[in-house]
Amino acid sequence: MAGRAALGVALALAGSLSGTSIVVLLGLAIVLLEGIRALWRRRGLADVEYTRRLSTHRAVVGDVVGLDISVWNRKRLPLAWLRAEDAATAGLVVRERELIHSETMGRALANAWTLAPFERVVRHFHVEAIRRGVHELGPARLAVGDLFAGLADETDYRRIDRLVVRPRTVPVHGLPPRARWGGGEPSRRGLLEHPLAYAGVRDYQPGDPLRKVHHRASARIGRPLTKRFDPAREREVIIALDIQSLDGPAWQPTFDDDLVESLCVTVASLARRLRDDGAAVGLAVAGYSGAPRPIAVLAPSEAAEQLPRILDLLARLSPFPSATFDRLLGTLPRGLRPGTEIVVVTARDPGPYLAAMRRLRSIGFGVTLLAIGPRSGYAVGRARAAGIVARPARLDGPWADCRGLVVA
Repeated sequence: MAGRAALGVALALAGSLSGTSIVVLLGLAIVLLEGIRALWRRRGLADVEYTRRLSTHRAVVGDVVGLDISVWNRKRLPLAWLRAEDAATAGLVVRERELIHSETMGRALANAWTLAPFERVVRHFHVEAIRRGVHELGPARLAVGDLFAGLADETDYRRIDRLVVRPRTVPVHGLPPRARWGGGEPSRRGLLEHPLAYAGVRDYQPGDPLRKVHHRASARIGRPLTKRFDPAREREVIIALDIQSLDGPAWQPTFDDDLVESLCVTVASLARRLRDDGAAVGLAVAGYSGAPRPIAVLAPSEAAEQLPRILDLLARLSPFPSATFDRLLGTLPRGLRPGTEIVVVTARDPGPYLAAMRRLRSIGFGVTLLAIGPRSGYAVGRARAAGIVARPARLDGPWADCRGLVVA
């Protein structure tokens, strides 16, 4: 820039000394153009406000999420063109615009505007959640041009928006309902009684609280009677997900993408069904989920936010195991109460961890294997031969658009 301005000054001086007006005009034109370019370089991106907003940061595979991108020129200087390139991770699809490959940002969402002084423009897009995972949009590279279509200035918009896409959940068919309080399988003994599970009356015994005396029945029979309730039944289930989709060592870099996604849909659907049945549900998986620990364990809980926690963990889960599955099973007894049910969900041969499942069963845990995929029959047969309760299961279609999980 300084060189061209100096050239313009030199031409103007030379033309003035030689009396050549055309040279003087050419020199002045060069100085004027460089002055305009300098103004845009100094003020082009000043007072320009760029914002990006997702309508939600949580979605399920198949959802459509709104995306608003706004740019506001908050100064008197017009902008001949303003370009923004937002970096986008793989799996992010914008319905209205095809993503480009940018030299600076890689895969990116590109936008361009021409803005008058104080003009604000908002563009509305729709992001399709087609893949489970944590998808990122940003940072963005902003570039502004001068009136002559040249690049005047550029800067980075550092904000990153993350969209957590959870796996789908579908109805589960073939599992008998087991209510937390009594229901079809009432508990025969327990320390607690459920106040709504009325089971009749019995003779009054010393020590019974007066609030449990059934006054009408006592008056009708002629002796004091006490209300009787079924004991409360607590059911704790932890789903142990074998994320490894292919037989072989845990450190192998290959995986079956469709099987991994089917496993996540199966576990998500099973967790929702168990939660609806009143069970305290947890999840354990030896997979990378963004946490420093290689093994992720959510202890069984009846809290309302437990199911969203499980779905978020599945969304962040990589398709690669972080440790062997028998190691995961070996860590479970330390954090579970005796009698907890352990449901192992797998898509491969359970041979390498049959001994670990037998060990869990021998110390008082209920163990059930749920096998999916093309080798589910073989997996169930091996588990049953080892004395483990096992059942085959299948999604009634591809994981992306199936309508149910069928447990045989």
